[in-house]
Amino acid sequence: MIEIINYFANHIYEFFGVLFSIIYVVLSIRQNILCWYALIIAAIINCYAFYLIELPLQSIMQLFFITVGISGIKNWSNKKQGSLIIQSWDTNMHIKTIALGSILTILLFKFLNSNLIIETSFASKEPFFDALMFLFNILPMFMTTKKILESWLYFIWIDVISGFFYLYTGDYFYCFLFFFYIPFATHGYITWKKEINKL
Repeated sequence: MIEIINYFANHIYEFFGVLFSIIYVVLSIRQNILCWYALIIAAIINCYAFYLIELPLQSIMQLFFITVGISGIKNWSNKKQGSLIIQSWDTNMHIKTIALGSILTILLFKFLNSNLIIETSFASKEPFFDALMFLFNILPMFMTTKKILESWLYFIWIDVISGFFYLYTGDYFYCFLFFFYIPFATHGYITWKKEINKL
């Protein structure tokens, strides 16, 4: 019991970052604009937590999520264009997106693994996975701001990878979060798919 209390005390930032991340997902599935506020709060907390566990790109990604949250608020509340409707991308767009994400992951990994970075405070304890999770979390977040249906499928894929990664590194709150995301992302996909079929 003492170990659990100590773990919780030592990872309090992770706990609250995870809590607000879960609130974000629940609200986004319901297409509630408050999801973007929850994302911004989660990102602020997670930025510091990821810095503490030596995953610098995950910290930087949180800064991006703050920007995405602001963009999401703007896109979802824009009355001039009417309500933003859910849309689907064709296969060609997904091939381009995955190819771009893969190329950028390799380039970012090479940069993180270079001598310029290894000896600095920006060094990552797991540069390949840091780069992969960075890029393939950013892509579906951007897609979500535009209400692209398949953003949920990208989330499912990266959530599986991230869940196992954090299990491996012993960051159990984040491990829980990403495995917890999988059924929510699945539900989000099904919910949005039903809505797009009504159009």
